Amino acid sequence: MIAASLLRSGAVARRAALRQAAAGAGAPAPLAGDAAARSLSNSASRCARVPEDKGAASRPEESSASAEKASEPQADAAAPQAAPPAAPRKDLRRSTSFADIDTSLAMAAIEGEMGGKGGKTNAKARGAQTSQDRQRKQTARIFGVLGLVGIGAVVGNMGRDWETIEERQKYGDDPSAQGFFGRVQTRLRSMYTSVKDPAWEKLLPEPLPFPYQRPYTLVLDVDKLLVSSTWTRKDAWRTAKRPGLDYFLAYLSQFYEIVLFTRQPFYIAGPVIEKLDPDRRYVAYTLFRESCKTSDSGNVVKDLSYLNRDLSKVIVLDTDATAFELQPENGIVVKKWEGDPKDTELVGLIPFLESIGIYGIEDVRRPIKSYEGLHIPTEHAKRLASTLKADEADRKAKQSKRLFGGLREGAGAAPQKSWYESERERYMQAFQEDQKYWRENGEAIRRQAKEDQERQIKEMKLSAWG
Repeated sequence: MIAASLLRSGAVARRAALRQAAAGAGAPAPLAGDAAARSLSNSASRCARVPEDKGAASRPEESSASAEKASEPQADAAAPQAAPPAAPRKDLRRSTSFADIDTSLAMAAIEGEMGGKGGKTNAKARGAQTSQDRQRKQTARIFGVLGLVGIGAVVGNMGRDWETIEERQKYGDDPSAQGFFGRVQTRLRSMYTSVKDPAWEKLLPEPLPFPYQRPYTLVLDVDKLLVSSTWTRKDAWRTAKRPGLDYFLAYLSQFYEIVLFTRQPFYIAGPVIEKLDPDRRYVAYTLFRESCKTSDSGNVVKDLSYLNRDLSKVIVLDTDATAFELQPENGIVVKKWEGDPKDTELVGLIPFLESIGIYGIEDVRRPIKSYEGLHIPTEHAKRLASTLKADEADRKAKQSKRLFGGLREGAGAAPQKSWYESERERYMQAFQEDQKYWRENGEAIRRQAKEDQERQIKEMKLSAWG
């Protein structure tokens, strides 16, 4: 903008000089403001601020006044005479007179400012490359080659032959696992399943030999089924046991191998489980989050097929049906316990579970299916009462018959019990004897166990130090 204003000022000054040259004797008179215009043009070309010259402001006025005085008599004298032929027009742009204005620098500045063809800019040519650009491209090529080599090495390693005996036994008869690409696909699939499947293929060891192994396996959740945790400012976290839990575990441990299986990690559920059965009398095994599986629906589930047990003998109790969605025929949903001290849901399942053990059911999934959609404690009580009533009627019918040649059973004889009631009494007596033994000898057993543990720790320290 400054250069444009300077150019316009110079053009005005040049037109004034031409008019005076045409009116005069042929010699161009000094133009007013020439020095100021020249200085402004030079300032625009240098693109820098120059302090204003006070003397230069006064000289143009003096030269303008003298030019007017000199031109007045010449104009008067030349008035009656004919005008002489016009002098040839001088190229003011190439003149070296102090009155001429050189606008070439201002024009160059304007062209550079407006992006003209003759101006230079800082824009980089389209095809030009800097050393940094070339270095980046070279680095990208190197890493690209290394990446391809790495991918080829990984694929080649995954396509190698089956090396271990377990791999040969597992994939030897699978036609899809043969050949280079078949082995690659099989190993990729195993990598994917290892992320979503349990950490071990068999979560429980092999069953114990008879008579130590229980005929059935009962899988129990922990949170909201056996215990309930609450938090307050005063007491922080507090965990309470569900009413009747101790009796539930102690009595049913005669029929079932009890497994506590929670979807919580060990560092959360482990300390709670230690408090439930500190002597490890009833709980056979404990499983945590790493033993769970991620189903196709995205839920964390308990896959009972990994338990290394016959599923026809496995029952799972949980408060969430999605926990056993892979084997719903083996599961029973129990109402959550929120801390009610009068709750009887857990204890109410004991008659149903003990009847399976007493009758020796071959497949536990059949009775579970028969109670589907029903409240098991209530419905089982009705069915059990009906069964006992039918047994009582059969017993009375037999008593009405003659015994030993026409003699009938005496009226004062005690009524006979059904087979189910007799078996139930036998198991209850065994439970009471076990409880009595632990009341009398529990402290001595715990003290002996603690001494053995300390002795083992001491031996471990001695062996560590040689």
